[in-house]
Amino acid sequence: MILLLNKKLLIILLSFLILTNFANSESRFGELTEMRDEKMRGKDGQWVRPHPGPFIWNHIESKKGNFFWDDVDQYVVYAQEHNQTILATIWPHTDWDQKSCKRKKAKSPFGKRFTKYLSKPCSMDDYKNFLTKLVDRYDGDGSNDMPGLTKPIKYWDVMNEPEFKMFFKGSKEDFIEIFNFSSKVIKEKQPDAIIVMAGAAGMFPKNKKYWKSVLPEIKDHFDIANIHHISGPDGQCDKELWVDEFVELLKSVEVDKPIWLTEAMTCGSPVKAWVNAFLNGAELIIDVGVNAPGAKMSKKNRKKLNEFIAEYDGFTSIKSISEKKVEFTYKDGSSKTLEF
Repeated sequence: MILLLNKKLLIILLSFLILTNFANSESRFGELTEMRDEKMRGKDGQWVRPHPGPFIWNHIESKKGNFFWDDVDQYVVYAQEHNQTILATIWPHTDWDQKSCKRKKAKSPFGKRFTKYLSKPCSMDDYKNFLTKLVDRYDGDGSNDMPGLTKPIKYWDVMNEPEFKMFFKGSKEDFIEIFNFSSKVIKEKQPDAIIVMAGAAGMFPKNKKYWKSVLPEIKDHFDIANIHHISGPDGQCDKELWVDEFVELLKSVEVDKPIWLTEAMTCGSPVKAWVNAFLNGAELIIDVGVNAPGAKMSKKNRKKLNEFIAEYDGFTSIKSISEKKVEFTYKDGSSKTLEF
């Protein structure tokens, strides 16, 4: 469990921020990935979050009862071969279901390969059937598994930034129903699954208002709180990557759970921003990737970030020594310091 303290208190008390050990990976870092882009397939031994990824109901079951697993299998096999841990984002939309109750079409955020509809499923029974088959194929229980599965998928991210209409056309009540329903279905099939909250799209005022009302309704149905850091309308980034404000939001609604930052878009010095995020409570940080849309990191800063990850990954705790110095501790009791 993370001890959540703000940065000033950490500096004054020189307190430890203890980080949870992951069951499947010792890495604290990952990347938003895209199989079609060779530069965005992630690094060996780290986390990967495919975006939008292959875990799309419309892609897997484009016709009712016909399941196409090839693209998902390909992604899972690649991750296994490179010792990557998958955080799978589930998209609960398929055209044939949405047409059945005459949902309105939406502009796809990912082009033709996604779906034309982004509303609540018309048939929750059909959605349950899809979701059960999806989890069943990759849960590693020895029954109906993907042929050759050696590293099961344990971490499930249900939907993405639902407060943004570009990703979800339903109401808050619709999202709450889908999320809680999905969590129950996944846990029924895979009791040891870890459910990750749909990523909050930053801590802008409207986003905070949305999640302040939603979190109390879903907090019993997820294991990991999830924040995304994206640049604002002015192109600027938050120096704490929103983690400090997200911690306060969680406290305000009495949510005490580990925090992951599963989209980290960094404008300035990435190392300082990422260290601040860890100090404020993040356990895992997933970079948006070199070709992801939005604010771009300079080649110089990208090199610094890669060097930081290579040198300090795998830590189990972090403490602040001073305003410009931190110490990382590792499983074997060793430690490393970083000045920035």
